Amino acid sequence: MKKFLTLIALTASLHSFSQEKWDLRKCVDYALQNNISVKQADVQARLSKLLAEQSRLTRLPNANASISTTYQHGLNINPTTNVFENVDITGGNVGFQSNYTIFNWFARKNNIEANAITAKADELNIERTKNDLALSVANAFLQVMLRREQANVSGVQLRQSQEQLRNTRKFVEAGSQPELNAIQLEAQVERDSATYIQALASAEQGIINLKAFMNFDFASQFDIVYPAVENIPVDNILDLQPQAVYELALLNQPQQKVTALRIESSQKLVGAARGSMYPTLSASGSLNTRFANNVYDYRSQTILGPTSAYALDNANKYPVYAYQNSIIGVDKVNFGNQLNRYFGQALGLNLSVPLFNAHQARTQWERAKINVRQTQLQDDQEKQTLRSNVFISYQDAFSALQKYNSSKKSVAVSEKALEYAQKRYDVGLLGTLDLITTRNNVFTAKIQELSNHYEYVFKLKVLEFFKGQGIRL
Repeated sequence: MKKFLTLIALTASLHSFSQEKWDLRKCVDYALQNNISVKQADVQARLSKLLAEQSRLTRLPNANASISTTYQHGLNINPTTNVFENVDITGGNVGFQSNYTIFNWFARKNNIEANAITAKADELNIERTKNDLALSVANAFLQVMLRREQANVSGVQLRQSQEQLRNTRKFVEAGSQPELNAIQLEAQVERDSATYIQALASAEQGIINLKAFMNFDFASQFDIVYPAVENIPVDNILDLQPQAVYELALLNQPQQKVTALRIESSQKLVGAARGSMYPTLSASGSLNTRFANNVYDYRSQTILGPTSAYALDNANKYPVYAYQNSIIGVDKVNFGNQLNRYFGQALGLNLSVPLFNAHQARTQWERAKINVRQTQLQDDQEKQTLRSNVFISYQDAFSALQKYNSSKKSVAVSEKALEYAQKRYDVGLLGTLDLITTRNNVFTAKIQELSNHYEYVFKLKVLEFFKGQGIRL
């Protein structure tokens, strides 16, 4: 009895995790918000969206501004006069450059479209990841339900064995049964206790698995609430014919849409790779100016004065006069005037013709075409896998239904046998080991019935999931 009380205390501690109970919908919603796989898919979708936006902006011209300054000592070219001067010069340049691709055989256009389609595919991939996660959480949730029910059956089996032991003890004390009967029942109680404890541990392991899918803190309190398995709504298996379910899955499952988009994106990349093999026409423009610290303007005056030349007239010499510039002052040109004075503009067209680049462009084009074929084969493989999964799930569900119906009959027959065995045991016509064996048969039949029932429900839920109905409990 002391051991039984300890077992009951252990059971109470294992089932008193939390006051709040989580149903399947709440578990799925929490998992969708916190599961790492979903977060990774979301990050990838955001990266693809950024890439698509960046490639879309390539339609705009490139523009760059620059400013530079230098210090020169000794004999160097003055950046403003382009004359060698043996002085210290501090100067620089200010510029603005822009270029734009006018036509490149739609390589840019196809790249933009490919990146936009990839971003859309990665966005849909989030839904695919969420769908897969919801199915995994539902499976883990059903496993916890099954293990809890198995623990309940094990608890009933234990209590029945204990009750049988108490009754047998009374017969032994009254002298109507041998001590061996009580000893055999005590051994059965110990085995049932171990089975019950193992069932409770298995149920808690199921909770841990469910927490892992949800990315829930393992140390936090958590418990679930669920309907009886017979109250879970399921479709009639006759309404889930595999070919019809497969055709609906092709229309409803995000994975098929994701693959179709990836094929379309790879086809656009073929066009982009082909465009890079042809000439590219681009335009460019620039604005620039320069400055230095030693730019001067010289003020001069024009005067008429004698030169070193003479004109001869017989024996007379007459001086030749000419207009000459005479420097009368020096002014340093300020920074603003220099920028304005040396300001220049340029426009240009550029035609780039690829002649030979070690077949890199052609190889890239061939690789793009192979990638299209690879993506198409991947789509075929996924469709084949989906079709196989649907048909296998249907056969599994049909088989589970047969096993469930068979196990229900087995439970009914085993319980009837136990009823007769108990009556024979009470009047001394049946040994203790035979009674224990009969009771164990009932326990095994009930456990098998539970397993088959949950297996059948889950297989139907998988078919409903493929059909596009989501997960319902």
